[in-house]
Amino acid sequence: MEQINSTANPKIKLAVSLQQKKYRDKYNLFLLEGLRNAETAANAGAKIDMCFCTPEIVQNERAQKFLASLTCPIYEVSENIFSKISDTKSPQGLMLVVQKNDCSLNDLTILPKSCLLILDRLQDPGNIGTLIRTADALGAAAIICLNGTADVFSPKVVRSAMGSLFSLPFAVKVNEADLLSFCHKHDLKLYAAALDRQAKIVWDTDFTCGCGIILGNEANGVSAALLNNSTNKIYIPMTGSAESLNVATAGAMIMYERYRQCFKITSL
Repeated sequence: MEQINSTANPKIKLAVSLQQKKYRDKYNLFLLEGLRNAETAANAGAKIDMCFCTPEIVQNERAQKFLASLTCPIYEVSENIFSKISDTKSPQGLMLVVQKNDCSLNDLTILPKSCLLILDRLQDPGNIGTLIRTADALGAAAIICLNGTADVFSPKVVRSAMGSLFSLPFAVKVNEADLLSFCHKHDLKLYAAALDRQAKIVWDTDFTCGCGIILGNEANGVSAALLNNSTNKIYIPMTGSAESLNVATAGAMIMYERYRQCFKITSL
């Protein structure tokens, strides 16, 4: 384990730069903070370039075991230097620099009853991270992020996803035309969440086929082009005065209905 004592060190400068999307894209790397997330990443076979840790975390027995399992360079830094790398108010003392694990549409494996979660220009990192975690829990085959969707490798999304970032394949920066062509090629029905008079109630929708569930931008919803090209628009009936549900909540309810239909859940 090597010590780094200056924020001017090139490795520290690299780590700090990865807080910005343009450098994550340039180097094809991202930051992952916290021991639990680090363990999940390593167990999933993530490609780890380097690790930063503080003297305090090094005293932790569980952290010692994890650090001993790494084959990448490990650098011990002061709490002050670590705070420069972290974007949290309470840094957790362990940070990995990890290679991105995104892919192209054509890299995805589509089976007859695969379900894809399609994010159309979502912007809130918390929503995106929650949806990634939910998609993982409820058996989605992959996540597709259309152009305009916030970066799934930003620190806030990575934290919100709670390790599920390594459980699912991701296709990012996908345009609408390529998505529609891909879904047509694989005979996938497209269901777009929408507040629309012509929309079908979610539990009246057949999710037992291969399908893609489209969730739209928090303020503007699914794009007109995708709405016009979807198999069905779907909605969740509500009572009360709320105009709509949070997109992560709506996505969870739709994905659970698909899970219930496909796996015929009757009891735990």
